[in-house]
Amino acid sequence: MQNVPRSHGDDPTLPMSCFVSVVAPLSEDGDIIVPFLEELSRLLRDHFTHHEIVLVDAASTDDTLECAVVAMGRIDGVRLLRLSRRTRVETAILAGLESAIGDHVVVMLPDSDPPELLPGMVERAQRGAAIVSGVRDDGGARGMLHALLAPVFYWYVNRVLRLGLPRYTTEFRLLSRSVVNGVLRRKDLLCYLRLYDAYSGVAHAEMPYVPRSRRGRSRRRPLAAVIRRSVGIIVANSTHPLRVVSILGLVAGGLNVLYAGYVLIIYFVKENVAPGWATQSLQVAGMFFFLFLTLAVLSEYVIRLLLERSERPSHFVIEERQSSCMIDDDAHRNITDGDATLRGAPK
Repeated sequence: MQNVPRSHGDDPTLPMSCFVSVVAPLSEDGDIIVPFLEELSRLLRDHFTHHEIVLVDAASTDDTLECAVVAMGRIDGVRLLRLSRRTRVETAILAGLESAIGDHVVVMLPDSDPPELLPGMVERAQRGAAIVSGVRDDGGARGMLHALLAPVFYWYVNRVLRLGLPRYTTEFRLLSRSVVNGVLRRKDLLCYLRLYDAYSGVAHAEMPYVPRSRRGRSRRRPLAAVIRRSVGIIVANSTHPLRVVSILGLVAGGLNVLYAGYVLIIYFVKENVAPGWATQSLQVAGMFFFLFLTLAVLSEYVIRLLLERSERPSHFVIEERQSSCMIDDDAHRNITDGDATLRGAPK
């Protein structure tokens, strides 16, 4: 469908004439999925002429699947994808983006992202923004260690690597159809979707918001996962660490040459030279330090190359369900007839 912006001057209460897809990855969300779907579906029906909700369950072990299926029996416009195994949230988002068909695709986490911001995000998109990124307005509240390390990380990736990674952005974002198509062509970028704004150079806008927890408590990502993700961002988008290690290796090699010259001078100038145990130990320790540091960095790049060049798919969808509830209002239909004409749309 083509985007036809709503005319606020005529009637601001009219729904926007566009197709909005919402991709929501699920992980142990059985306790919140029903109220989330009810609130989201009600908002979509009130504000957009056509919509769909794409749920992606990454093999949850609680009753997420059962609760979602029950809700789909009475909430229209919902599709459910069930993945065969536990995956990262980015992989679940990829599965949802592959399935979404809307003009605008919104990615949101059910436990923290507020649906009431969707109309504002779509309005910004219709004014020309290809990406609308959600930015935490609470300073990205985290633990003490995270608060200490985050400024260092952002300084390195933005000042040194010049990646242009906005601070405190989240997975909550709107992508235009052209951006979704571009992301799907470069699936490796999806692992760090927040970098796509700077990578693509498309027009983008920011939507400040304060996350609200449906559980009454925030679900924090483990520190190990944060570190692993941060290292992945650096390795996937820059060769700077490898270049630094190369320079350090050259410096260490030069120092070893100087040390060899020093040893030769002492050998020919001084008499009765005792073996320098301490000096030799420091030399060996330094050499092994740079050796293992180099191996560690090279290993990260080799792992990345293997993952990107592997033909193995990132996920498998083992089941797909759709809402069993029919839509009473023809103006809100979001499926197509056999001739690809949108039901309820003017012909």
